Amino acid sequence: MPPAKSRTLIAGSRPKLKTRSRAHKDNLYSQIRESKFRRYIQHDLAQYRAYLRDGGASVYSQSELDELERAGVSDRLPPRATGYYMDLARRSEAVRNLIKARPEETNDLSGESDPSNQLSYSPVPGLLHKYELVLLYVVRACSSWCRYCYRSDFLTGKTEKDTGSIHEIRTYIEDHNAKVARGETTRPRIREALLSGGDPMVLSNRNLFDYLNGLAEAGLDIIRIGTKELAFFPERIDQNFLDMLDLFHELHPQVLISFMVHFTHPDEVLHVNEDGSYTFDETGRPVRNPLVADAITSLRSRPFVTLENQTPIIDSVNDDEQALRLLQQEMKRLGVNNHYFFQCREIEGHRAFAVPVETAYQLHRDSQYGLSGIERSRFSLSTEAGKMEVVALIDPVRNVPGPLGELLEDGLIIFRLHRSPHEAKQGTTLIARRNPDALWLTGYEDRMIYDGRKDVADERVAGLLALADTALMAAE
Repeated sequence: MPPAKSRTLIAGSRPKLKTRSRAHKDNLYSQIRESKFRRYIQHDLAQYRAYLRDGGASVYSQSELDELERAGVSDRLPPRATGYYMDLARRSEAVRNLIKARPEETNDLSGESDPSNQLSYSPVPGLLHKYELVLLYVVRACSSWCRYCYRSDFLTGKTEKDTGSIHEIRTYIEDHNAKVARGETTRPRIREALLSGGDPMVLSNRNLFDYLNGLAEAGLDIIRIGTKELAFFPERIDQNFLDMLDLFHELHPQVLISFMVHFTHPDEVLHVNEDGSYTFDETGRPVRNPLVADAITSLRSRPFVTLENQTPIIDSVNDDEQALRLLQQEMKRLGVNNHYFFQCREIEGHRAFAVPVETAYQLHRDSQYGLSGIERSRFSLSTEAGKMEVVALIDPVRNVPGPLGELLEDGLIIFRLHRSPHEAKQGTTLIARRNPDALWLTGYEDRMIYDGRKDVADERVAGLLALADTALMAAE
């Protein structure tokens, strides 16, 4: 017989083995009720045209749709949005720019097909084990698709990333933690998992419960759910979903669930009038979007639930100091912690919507003015080496003679690796000469004067030594 053909698994093809997850648990799963949502998702340009003909919210003109088809934007990432979010986009320019495809997306497709080399941290399909937690790909769909999405390779199946089987993942976690207990590895015990994708909240309640329950049975303490559904379709947080969470908590009272929400602009949280303005109450506070506020309030009423917000800074969406400040204020006022603002990752097509690193840092830095200590966030790059916080920019210093002058004439940028998969690298710094056009860390690699990612001391200061050598040769 000829050898069987090998089959490359793509996103969404992993066997779910639901019967095994739910074996002997009929009474349990019968308590989980499902809701049938009418999200009115418009996906790809042909469906947008039909949506407009049927009187849908006008975000694209016919000429814009023609231009997008000529540019082939759907080959990079098809446009996708819920009817709810399309209506918000009609009233909000920032929201419109978040989901609205741009022809220039295809002008320059340079960038990483697998951002931050994530596949190198994937010991089993659908799982990344980079830090002390594990990340799970559980679905390759979202209610709407952000044009800057750094998971676009997964959503479109362009890389070998796959959805994870909870049975394989549970086995991996239990085996790893057993090795930790026996002293066979120096890596920390896995205590935490992040459900991601795609957006786990587009799964049915029972399918989501499969992952939650399996991870809790594997002995985890914290389960994160990475989601933008509270912005894209807040009605998803209905009573049936909340009842499922309560059932999970009844079974696993020691497990914390943390929703890693993704609000990018205040317009996703506040009530936006037809002219794009806000309404203010008698105290001067902006009035909230009631659907979003109700969803957050319902989740926060559970003591086993926390909410953390994180989002990138994106060109023409939230690259505005006042918008960033207001977003952080309103998040905290709703009881959502401000976790991260990120630099847009160096994905394919990132040049169409990335803000330069130094510009993004200054916007974030300026947005912190006037915020209290509990409202503040941090600005980071999620790199292959780990989470890298921008600590400071040092302005250029002119007219200083010698090697020191060459070092200071561009100014300096300082990074701190505040989260690393390698214990020895935790907290180390990187110092580079500034590059105002850099969109990612790659824009500083040839300007590095101290590189804490390196293992050998001489290699860490290689850039500084090279600068000194150049100065000596010039002097001779």
